[in-house]
Amino acid sequence: MTRTGSGPLTPDELADWYAEPDDLGDGTWVRASFISTLDGRVTGPDDRSGSLNAGSEGDAAAFHHLREWADVVVVGAGTAIKEDYPPLPGVALAVVTRGEVLPPTLARAEPDAGEDGTGEVVLIGGEGELTGAQILASLRRRGWRRIVVEGGPHLLASWLRDGLVDELCLTVRPVLAGGDGPLLVGLDVELGRLIGEATHLLVWDGDVLVRTRLR
Repeated sequence: MTRTGSGPLTPDELADWYAEPDDLGDGTWVRASFISTLDGRVTGPDDRSGSLNAGSEGDAAAFHHLREWADVVVVGAGTAIKEDYPPLPGVALAVVTRGEVLPPTLARAEPDAGEDGTGEVVLIGGEGELTGAQILASLRRRGWRRIVVEGGPHLLASWLRDGLVDELCLTVRPVLAGGDGPLLVGLDVELGRLIGEATHLLVWDGDVLVRTRLR
């Protein structure tokens, strides 16, 4: 049964809304955190997601809560460069790279890392492309079990193809973007991989925040 509700939510209510399931097995839970238009676009007119989520109180609340919940946030180098990612306070950042030139804030592995990994930046990859399974194995070797994948669509598609995403946390904004901007997932992801169970449906100031369990 789908749990439904409406925002705004307090921080405690948000924590309850995004509480992880009890049946985690080895404790690993992979969430993909994205925002999308009604026609599936994940960026605004400037080709960045920041312009798409501008003014969305619900998306901002969910976005920051998921980062606080996570042991590590995973992002592709292209998205990290485009969205100008800094090292994240309170959570490790894993940047999946294929040899891209990163900004100075991310180019050094583990800058200002605390003993518990706070502020840590880990670069995964090199000249070749790793599979989602290889990336996940690298994260788990570091002891990270609460994993949030933030993009971009190419990285998400690889994790979906490998069946590694447990849950999609998606904010849908009630707008049509049109154009040829990036889609949430590409055409190379099989339809069957995208069929899941919508466990939570929250309406917050016109935006719809959906939790969908994929496996």
